[in-house]
Amino acid sequence: LLRFLLYLKIKTSEARSTAFYKGLSEKSTVDGTSETRSMAFYKGLSEKSKVHGDDFKNR
Repeated sequence: LLRFLLYLKIKTSEARSTAFYKGLSEKSTVDGTSETRSMAFYKGLSEKSKVHGDDFKNR
């Protein structure tokens, strides 16, 4: 079980960093269309809530 939790933690942090990187690249490439920007923002929000949920479960 502990190994699984560790694996989950690694996975969530991995997802978090990729989401962060995606957000950065989104910002730099898509400074134009606000629609895409809001989509990226919404995606970031849902990612955050998902990650926080996992963190809460792990504690």
